Amino acid sequence: MKEPLHIRLLFGVYRLLWFFVTPLLLRSPRLKEGATERTLREVNFSKVDLWIHAASVGEAYIARQILKSFPENQKLDILITTNTSQGREILEKDLDKFDHTISISYMIFDNPALVKKAVAIADPKVLVLIELEIWPALMAEIKRQKKQIIIVNGRMTEKSFHGYKKAGFLWKMLAPDIILAISEADKTRFQELFPGRATYYVSNIKFDRLDKCHIVKQKPKKDKLLVLASIRKEEEAEVLYLIKKSLQIIPDLHIDLFPRHLHRIQQWQKLLAENNISSALKTATPQGNTCSVLIWDVFGELINAYQRADAAFVGGSLAPLGGQNFMEAFMNGVIPVTGPSISNFLWTGEEVFRDGLVRKGNSKEEVLQLLVEQLENPVDKEIIQQKADNYIRSKQGGSRKTCQYIVDLL
Repeated sequence: MKEPLHIRLLFGVYRLLWFFVTPLLLRSPRLKEGATERTLREVNFSKVDLWIHAASVGEAYIARQILKSFPENQKLDILITTNTSQGREILEKDLDKFDHTISISYMIFDNPALVKKAVAIADPKVLVLIELEIWPALMAEIKRQKKQIIIVNGRMTEKSFHGYKKAGFLWKMLAPDIILAISEADKTRFQELFPGRATYYVSNIKFDRLDKCHIVKQKPKKDKLLVLASIRKEEEAEVLYLIKKSLQIIPDLHIDLFPRHLHRIQQWQKLLAENNISSALKTATPQGNTCSVLIWDVFGELINAYQRADAAFVGGSLAPLGGQNFMEAFMNGVIPVTGPSISNFLWTGEEVFRDGLVRKGNSKEEVLQLLVEQLENPVDKEIIQQKADNYIRSKQGGSRKTCQYIVDLL
């Protein structure tokens, strides 16, 4: 079927835009790496059965889980592309563990001329897009070649949905053949964006990467520990309120503060000093220091802190930021409290709130009340472990279902 004139004109302009912006993009340190692959001056793949695109780190882990979950007798030639060096590092690790023939490459720029060449070389039967990474030229060329497209682990925020809706005429042409959404809300948004396309709810593949909840037994301690995790700049005033009020209620409370970005540490030192709250940096604190707030200026220690904590607040949620990962908290023995903004993690389902694995406060005052309740009446960690294990087990299986849909397309 011949494409309408306005679509051909649109892609003509799109190609011209790429012609002008590519030299600028290649000056970026992030995109400069792998420039020869992004522009197809170097090609390290040939004809494949599947082309999987995993944009960055999170999608790369999902891609690896998909590779593990194909039926044992399904041996495939697979190209996996990514945008970032971190994603590539994850994808390239221990490739010999998989029975498939796998090529890893940086994602080509979505220039229609480059895309046409890449699709001709790879000639995939199916293009797999993880979560939602819309590449107009790539999807259009796949459709022109009468190949299949599937979106897996699909998610779409309300904000993204309204943005995409503005170009609804284009999505009719680029519509994938199958969409696997990670929640009923995401499924509804996909159905509105791509009407008439087969859209299903399949559990988030991320659940299949989780092991059983593992709670390390801690030595009995006298003082209570509150962890404030992944605190963002936009909510610092609210979190300072939590610190001041919780110390007034429980004067001997110890607080471990984990700013989301380390460049905010000096600001936190200033804020606490101005409010006469004693603090110290983790890297500069001798053992036995009795300050009220310990500011963690190192990465990789949050899990250990959760295991020691009596209560925890997970940030990104007292400002309209969508929240941070609260699952890490209950998987390590503490029931997290969040603020009202948790849109980034609604895919976890209502069960986490209904079953008491996460508690949400609709204001800083409610968050404070929930934290104090937990500090004064701690929950048995064995109960948390049992609830967490049951919850994770009920959500697993998405990767195998996803692979079955892909195999059916093949």
